[in-house]
Amino acid sequence: MSSNKSKLSGLMRSHNCGELSTQNIGQTVTVCGWVNKYRNLGALHFIDLRDKFGVTQLGFEEFKGDISELKNFSLESVISATGIVRARPENARNDNMATGLVEVQVTAVKLLSKAEIPPFLPHGSVSATEDLRLKYRYLDLRSKKLQDMLALRSQTSRSAREMLYAEGFTEVETPILYKTTPEGARDYIVPSRVHNGKVYALPQSPQTLKQLLMIGSTDKYFQLCRCFRDEDLRAERQPEFTQIDIEVSFPTMDYMKNLATSLVRGFFKLPDSFEIPTMTFQQAMDDYGCDKPDVRFDLKHMIVTNLFKNSEFSVFKSVASDGGLIKAMFVESSTAEFSRKQIDELTDVVKPHGGKGVAWFKQNGAEVTGSISKFITPDVLKSLNALNGNKTNGTWFFFADLNHDRANACADATRRHFGRSLNLIPAGVNKFLWVVDFPLLEWSEEDKRFAARHHPFTMPRLDQLEDYFSDDPKRLGSVLAQAYDLVCNGYEIAGGSLRIYDNKVQSRMFDVLGMSKEECELKFGFFLEALKYGVPPHGGMAFGLDRLIMILAQTESIRDVIAFPKTNAATDLMAQAPSEPNPEQVKELGFQWLK
Repeated sequence: MSSNKSKLSGLMRSHNCGELSTQNIGQTVTVCGWVNKYRNLGALHFIDLRDKFGVTQLGFEEFKGDISELKNFSLESVISATGIVRARPENARNDNMATGLVEVQVTAVKLLSKAEIPPFLPHGSVSATEDLRLKYRYLDLRSKKLQDMLALRSQTSRSAREMLYAEGFTEVETPILYKTTPEGARDYIVPSRVHNGKVYALPQSPQTLKQLLMIGSTDKYFQLCRCFRDEDLRAERQPEFTQIDIEVSFPTMDYMKNLATSLVRGFFKLPDSFEIPTMTFQQAMDDYGCDKPDVRFDLKHMIVTNLFKNSEFSVFKSVASDGGLIKAMFVESSTAEFSRKQIDELTDVVKPHGGKGVAWFKQNGAEVTGSISKFITPDVLKSLNALNGNKTNGTWFFFADLNHDRANACADATRRHFGRSLNLIPAGVNKFLWVVDFPLLEWSEEDKRFAARHHPFTMPRLDQLEDYFSDDPKRLGSVLAQAYDLVCNGYEIAGGSLRIYDNKVQSRMFDVLGMSKEECELKFGFFLEALKYGVPPHGGMAFGLDRLIMILAQTESIRDVIAFPKTNAATDLMAQAPSEPNPEQVKELGFQWLK
């Protein structure tokens, strides 16, 4: 880690604990930090002093003060020490330590802050539970792992700013207290004391605001902005998160991809020749069952619906005959031989996605065994092998459902499970995709109407505007969006679209979404008004900074890369938030709790 040597005078220390070397021998220095270890060898006393930058050994052979003072220096106490840098004896050198060739022979030492016995040692050999580490986050932050991640986050943020400044972008801050608008998740609401009975909303994204900046002639905007979504959490989600938010006037789809590519090259230290491969949404769904596939390993899906339309296996036959989807996946014997227990465990893999189980059979040449093997005729087997590149030794897995989304989700979950459990994912490799041609709309069975797949400001493809204005639901549902996602290792790390800049096209979108004129005026009146006064074609995207850092840091949890994260239940164990407001606040804000 960089020594971060200060150019300013006035610090209590002359050096940090990670930078002393043989070049400093003979110099008088002052170091400050936490007591990492204390060794009392009778005649010899040593303290390993730790700060963010490393560890320095303190020796006390030249100390003239009261050596018994060291007994008060409990682990994690903060001290300062002044002394002379000496070379360590040959037999005491530590080549695995940056400062392992020298030590500070202390002439003066001072206890700055005595520590009680901590609930865990941040540099201890025994790892604390995650809940304990979150409750005492400030202790966990003393670990090298988390400090390195905070440094990586800082460096990446700086890199993003520098790259965007170089491209002519202007950094603009947008409001945190804003208007509630439908962005796809629940808003966090803030009651107004001044305007009794009214609320602000914390922004899910600055979507309309950055579009207004384009209408306002800002041309190229960005900010590292905080966003808030009241939604169910997963390992890679938090209720508040940070976006590298971007909007551009007069872009093409090619420009947006080129911009994303340039940023990725910088973030991941890739050569100038690096290009992101493009994949259509439909190809991603056909081959991988999701729109953010992890392409670091193979195991592509095969669509085999038509092979089972006349099958004696009634489950597959009914799915194939009634417009459902059947997908297959083949794992060669050279990759894995599955026990019955391993196969039975796949039920738990697909259950969260609505699946009831996974059909399968094993193939050894022309011989088939297990599960649905009795329904696999020679003709079906021949057709399967043709799809599979004539690989004939391994295990077939099948995912069938009348609901295509459910079949795809179960097949995707199983593929990802195999990627991890069979160690198919190469270490230290990042694979990117630029996914395009998303559907503009998706049908909500629950609400019996169309919903915007991305958001209601996404421009339809210009060659499909006739279908977009059609009253035929089938034609309308076939319209593709000028939207794009940047995928890395199975995660969406950025997404965006070209925006609607025509009032007629925007009004049609709200009409398709079933929003009345009154509702549009209430929620978006200010924005619709702005569309009347000359709107440049514009588009944008947003990188999820937390998720980006998670991938760069090669960690599995987004909580590792946020200084003070929430739990999966959206709680802060350290600050014990959320908490109840006091009665005076409730009265002042003019609202009542519903029991």
